[in-house]
Amino acid sequence: MERYVLSRLRRDLSDALEGALKLKEITYAHCEGMLSTEFKHGPLSAVSKGFPIIFVAGPDDVPLIISGVNEVKVRGARTIVIAEDDPRLRSNADDVIALPKSDTDISPLLGVLPLQMLSYHMSVMRGFDPDFPRNLSKTLTVD
Repeated sequence: MERYVLSRLRRDLSDALEGALKLKEITYAHCEGMLSTEFKHGPLSAVSKGFPIIFVAGPDDVPLIISGVNEVKVRGARTIVIAEDDPRLRSNADDVIALPKSDTDISPLLGVLPLQMLSYHMSVMRGFDPDFPRNLSKTLTVD
C-alpha cells in the first residue's frame, strides 16, 4: 500500500521528505513526501479506504492540518498527525503522535524523529534488517 507523508508549511517539508526517504529505504514501501497543497493536484485521486496519510504539523498549522485531515478522511483515508498535542487534532485525526511543545523553528527537528522510528519499526515488523537496506550502500564508494 502506498504511503504519503505530507506537510503544510515549507519549513516542515524537510520532515516529509526525510520520512518518505526512510520509509522507502528500509521498508520498501512506496512513499512520497510533499507539501499538502501539491497533494491536491493529483495524488488525492489515489486515496481510498484505509489509505494511510501522515501529516507533519508545526505549532501554527493546526487549522490547516484539520482541513487537510478532513479532506482525505471523507475519502476513507486513515490519518496520522505528528504535531504538538491539541484536542482539535485528536478529535479529527485517526491517530496523533504528540510532540513536545517547541518553537516553530525547532518543530521540524522534532517532527522527523517519529517518522524515523516508524520506519524502523515497520522494517522490523516486515522482517527486514533496517541496518542493511537492500541495494543501498551506507557510504559512497564510487563516483
